[in-house]
Amino acid sequence: MTKESPQKDPQLKEALGYRDLTLMNISLVVGFSGLTLVAQFGYASVIMYLLLIITLFIPTGLIVSELNARLPGEGGFYNWVRYAFGDIHGFLVAWSYWLSSIVWFPTVMLFISTSAVYLLGSQYLFLVEDPIYNIVFGLAIIWGVTGLNIVGLEKAKWIQNIGGMANWLGITLLVILGSVFLFNNGPAQPFEFSLLIPDFTNLSILPFFAAVAFCFGGLELAPVMAGEIKNPRRNIPRAIFTSAAVIGAIYIFGSLMLIITLPEGEIDEINGLVQSFTRVTSSLGIGWLGVIGTLLVTLGTLGLFGSWLTGNARIPFVIGLDNYLPKSFAKIHPRFGSPYMSLFWQGIVVTLLFLASQAGSTITEAFLILYNMSILLYFLPFLYMFAAFIYFTGSGQQENGVINIFSKSTKVAYLTGGMAFLVILSACLLAVFPSGSIEENSTYIFQVLGGAIFLNGIGIGLFLWKKSNP
Repeated sequence: MTKESPQKDPQLKEALGYRDLTLMNISLVVGFSGLTLVAQFGYASVIMYLLLIITLFIPTGLIVSELNARLPGEGGFYNWVRYAFGDIHGFLVAWSYWLSSIVWFPTVMLFISTSAVYLLGSQYLFLVEDPIYNIVFGLAIIWGVTGLNIVGLEKAKWIQNIGGMANWLGITLLVILGSVFLFNNGPAQPFEFSLLIPDFTNLSILPFFAAVAFCFGGLELAPVMAGEIKNPRRNIPRAIFTSAAVIGAIYIFGSLMLIITLPEGEIDEINGLVQSFTRVTSSLGIGWLGVIGTLLVTLGTLGLFGSWLTGNARIPFVIGLDNYLPKSFAKIHPRFGSPYMSLFWQGIVVTLLFLASQAGSTITEAFLILYNMSILLYFLPFLYMFAAFIYFTGSGQQENGVINIFSKSTKVAYLTGGMAFLVILSACLLAVFPSGSIEENSTYIFQVLGGAIFLNGIGIGLFLWKKSNP
């Protein structure tokens, strides 16, 4: 097992400042598709959010800030895990993380394309299940955002900046409209204090716990781009703590507005937020404002896609630097200073998977299968990352940290890392089981779990082949 220090950063352009990072974190973490899934909990979703904020979101922010300070450099968690446990583990987490986004991107495409239909008017809603429309729209977004990133992060960052602003503007607008709706009509779902307690005996809705945990992923991606951040040691923690407050408010108030404005059992698992805007503004006689709300939702999700596509492309880039992928992945554009080959090949893979996702399932089934498979792939690196933090704490390697409480008390560090690890492990187990929306349970489990194992198996095989054929 090798434990080499992270490689020297390649000559990438430092394009991201504190404001960019804050808006990027909001775009990375806030997923409106996840919000609508979590709203299936009803009023109990508020408690679920608070529970995950305390046990996962805050610990993740602290751990990411600490690990970035101890082991800085382009690559983030790939470097942290590789240094703690060896090359094959570093490669596996990077591969699994990259694949999780690749698998998840089609669900974001579906969310953007179906949300955009509502901008055209109710007479065009038939397009929601039209594969031709979804394919053409999705490919235009994939290659438009990819092309802008190849031209350079200075320009591409505005996708995530606009998306971050659209997220909180959209939820603010929905809170205002939902409050007026509540005053005029009362809640669509009657409230009782007992409804705040999650019903863990309802096995059909229990898998959505994984969706709640998935909602709070994203803070770990900015350090992957540390070589492109101005003063990352200072700006990454500042951006994390500023954005975390906004993110928590967006999720809690956004979920409440869905529950207040849409009856139980009628919240669409893909377009619930757009549903809410449409219903509220129609009841108030201001349908034009619903179009603005839908536009903000669409822009916010576009920012989500842009942020993840940008950060995710850096993962095969740093693996290419270590020669575990073809060297072309490590190429930097001579004019734009972007990892253009990594972006290009990522665009190819996303395109192929997006096209494949449109075959053989309804839009909702395809969305849920891909969503939960991406949860499994995504959370494996978290298990490793939290384990690496515990490893560094136990080995006494706590120099250069930025979280004072960790340097003062190893017990607090162990508790923080261990708690986050157990939450993620529970989410992984629950993600395998289908919600009440899926009829063929055995097929679903095979597709989600089998797909995740198969894809990671390809990665391990590729690593071993490259190791024996340098």
